[in-house]
Amino acid sequence: MMMKKLIGVSLALVVLGLTVGLLGKQYYAERYYYNTEFASVDISNLTQAEANDKIIESFSQQVINFNEADRQWEALTPNDLGLTIQAEEALALLMSQQHKQNWLLGALTDTPVDDDLQALISLDDARLQAVLEANNQANGPRSLPEDAKLRYSESQGYLIEAAQTGTQVDISSLKKQIIEAMVQQDTVDVSRAYLQPTITADDPTLVSELEQIQALTSMEITLTLAGYEEVITPEMIYSWLLLDEDGAYSFDEEMIYDYLGTLNDAYATYDDYRYFNSTLQGEIQLEPGTLGWSIDREVETQAILDDLKAGESVTREPAIVGIGYNGSLDDIGISYIEVDMTYQMMYVYIDGVAVISTPIVTGQIGTNTVPGAYAVWNMESPSQLTGYNPRTEKEYVQPVDYWIAFDYTGQGVHDANWQPTFGGDAYLTNGSLGCINTPPDVMAQLYNYAYNGMPVLVFQ
Repeated sequence: MMMKKLIGVSLALVVLGLTVGLLGKQYYAERYYYNTEFASVDISNLTQAEANDKIIESFSQQVINFNEADRQWEALTPNDLGLTIQAEEALALLMSQQHKQNWLLGALTDTPVDDDLQALISLDDARLQAVLEANNQANGPRSLPEDAKLRYSESQGYLIEAAQTGTQVDISSLKKQIIEAMVQQDTVDVSRAYLQPTITADDPTLVSELEQIQALTSMEITLTLAGYEEVITPEMIYSWLLLDEDGAYSFDEEMIYDYLGTLNDAYATYDDYRYFNSTLQGEIQLEPGTLGWSIDREVETQAILDDLKAGESVTREPAIVGIGYNGSLDDIGISYIEVDMTYQMMYVYIDGVAVISTPIVTGQIGTNTVPGAYAVWNMESPSQLTGYNPRTEKEYVQPVDYWIAFDYTGQGVHDANWQPTFGGDAYLTNGSLGCINTPPDVMAQLYNYAYNGMPVLVFQ
C-alpha cells in the first residue's frame, strides 16, 4: 500500500513539473527572464515593449550633473540635451538569446546587459552647443589652449614654454563624456573634454629649433674683406633673431641687409673718389667711374642666412659685385692704364713697370673725355665704331683695328690712323668725340697688355 502511495506522489510531481515547465515556457516566450537588467534597469518579467518603455522612462528621469573648477553648472535632464536611447534592436537581440536557454536556468541566473550601451544613446549637438553658450554667458569666456613655443627670457635666454590646456571645450569630447556619465550614472567631468594643445614641449620640431638657436650662441661668421676681418658675433645673431606669436623663429633680413651696408660704407670702393700717384702730376684725386666694388647685399644676406641655418662657424669672403676687388682696399693695384689729359699722355703699367708711354688725343671741347676711375669691360679686334657726331650732326661708322671699352657711355681706347699728330694741343682742333685716340703701332702693343677688369685712370 505504501509503495502505491509513493508511486502516486511521484507521478503527481512529474505531472506538476511538466505543467509548471510548460506554463513557464509559455510565460517567458515573450517576456524577459527573472533577474534581467538592461542599462541598470530591471526588466524582469516584462515584454519587449514594456521593457523599452521602462528603459526610456528611467532614462528620461536621470539628472546629469557637471563638475568644472571655477565654473558653475546647472543640473540638466536628458531632454535639455536632446538625449535619446534607441534600445529596440538590443532588446530584440536579448530576447532571441534568451530563447536559446532553459527558462528556469535563465530565471535563476542574473542577466545584466551593459555592453555597448553608449552606442544606443544619441545627443543633439545643437542643444549641447546652446547649453555651452549659456554656461559661457554665465561664467565668462573660455580660453583656447596654447601650444608649446619658443620664448626668450632675459635671465635664461631662449627656452621652450610649456603648452597650456585652456578651458575651451571640444564638443565631440564633451558629448562622449555626457553619454559615458549617463551609462555609468556618474558626474560629467568637463575638464576631461578640454581642447588639448597640438604641440607639446617635447615636440621634435620644437626641440630641434631650440637646439639650433642654442647652437648660434657658439657660432661666428667671419667675413674676410679687403684684408680685414669682420666678425658676426653670437650677440649680433641674437639681435637679428625674431620669434613670432607661435614661437617660430626667423631672422630679420632687413637688419642683416643694413649691417652689410655699414660694411660697404667702411670698405667698398664703388662710386668713391680716390687719390692716385700719377706719372707727371704726382698725387691727384680721381673722380668716380666704373672701377669699384661693393658687397652684393642681396646675395650676401642670403649667404648669411644659409650659414645661420647650418649652425656652424665659418670664415669666408662675402659676395662681391663690381670691378677691381683684389683682396685689398687698393683696387687700382700695380697694373693699369693711365690717361693724363692735361699732358695728353698715356702710360701703361704692368706689375708696377711702365711698359708704354705715348702721346694721345682726347676729346675736343664740346665732346670732352669724361674723367674718372674706370676699368676695361670689353675688347674687340677688329671693331667698328658707330654713333652720332654732334659736331657734324651726322651718324658715323668708323672701322678700327683695336677697341678697348672702359665705360658704359661709349668711351674707349682705340687706334686712330686718321690723326696727323698726337699729343700737345692736337685735341683742341682735331680732338675725339670722347675716346682716347692712340697711335696705331702703340695700340697693337696696348691690346696685348690689356685685359678685362684692368683699371683705366682718366684725369686732368
